[in-house]
Amino acid sequence: MRINSNYSVHKLKKDPYRILLRLTGILAALAVVCFVAYNLCNAAIGKDIQAKRTEIDNLNEQAEIQYNTELNERRNNAGGFSDPMNSGEEAEDLPVWERTLEGSTWRVEDMGKKAVPENTRDVTLSRGDLLLGGMMLINPWHSVPSDYNYETLVSVGSASGYKIQVDDSSVRLFPAAYDALSTMITDAETAGFDSYLVREGYRSNDEQREMFENKMAELSDDFSGDILMAQAKKEVNYPGTSEYETGFSFRMDLYKSGENLGKFSESERGQWFIENSWKYGIIFRFPVEDFPNSSWESKTYKTGISSRMNLFRYVGKPHAAVMRAMDYCLEEYVEFLMEHPYLRVYEDGALRYEIYRIPCEDEYMTSFSLPMTNTAVGFQASFDNMGGIVLAYIY
Repeated sequence: MRINSNYSVHKLKKDPYRILLRLTGILAALAVVCFVAYNLCNAAIGKDIQAKRTEIDNLNEQAEIQYNTELNERRNNAGGFSDPMNSGEEAEDLPVWERTLEGSTWRVEDMGKKAVPENTRDVTLSRGDLLLGGMMLINPWHSVPSDYNYETLVSVGSASGYKIQVDDSSVRLFPAAYDALSTMITDAETAGFDSYLVREGYRSNDEQREMFENKMAELSDDFSGDILMAQAKKEVNYPGTSEYETGFSFRMDLYKSGENLGKFSESERGQWFIENSWKYGIIFRFPVEDFPNSSWESKTYKTGISSRMNLFRYVGKPHAAVMRAMDYCLEEYVEFLMEHPYLRVYEDGALRYEIYRIPCEDEYMTSFSLPMTNTAVGFQASFDNMGGIVLAYIY
């Protein structure tokens, strides 16, 4: 206490500033404690969340590995394959086609329009790559695209060292067709068949135009106008619509000096070539009535070609196998894929090919991102000239 001048006794008054400072210090200390506690809790929760995420990622990775393992086992399992994404009655109702070829059972399974290949990664291909994929349909109603590139054509005679007989060095094909033909002729010789001659391969648009105009001139005494053109088209394709312009087609014959080997389709050599060509990715392009033999169905109503020509076309092994098993010409096969865009193809129960057609809204894009299965050992991709891209996976 203190004594004032009036000798009155008073209690000392508390200093409010000191009280405020003390409260501020206490609150600051509490804030620091709370902040430290929050950070400790948040770190602990974060570690727990990260641990859970790692655990879930590991479980997902293991599940994916197990799924892919089971998927591949099912693909290679004898008997049909049940798609885990399309199981049940819907899968059971999908059509299946079978045919025995030389003792092997070929089975074509429709996987459904909504199904897609599993376990894929993206690959990028150019428009040029897809134009030369082998499946371009060229006929009187579907012409060669204007940007079709012929730079990679090879001379069949020169490339083979003239082990493959040709009319002359101008007989040319794209490498894929040449390689298939070369392998086939080598195997034919092993089987005891020789003397094959490639009469003609790629034909330029100018050559085709000259042939067509010569045919028009030849028929001009008997016909005129639209009738003249229609008559000429019966014997020579209009420029831009000839199979020869694909660079994948070639006409076969037989030749051996001093010997008459007979007609190609009537000879044992020719029949071996005709009946075995599909194994090499090559099809007999224009079957007509009783040609190449009576066992083949005429396809004139689809191809528009009624002339007898020993003309063959490279399309790739997956497509040639299905076409032979189904007895389809190229026109029928493309139409078939439009209705059945996803197929699995088995030989004696083992998966050999998957074929997948994708509608293409803009074929004139410079590049295309396409699915490639991770388990395939080979891959073929091509425009079909009918508004789609056809993919074939080889196992």
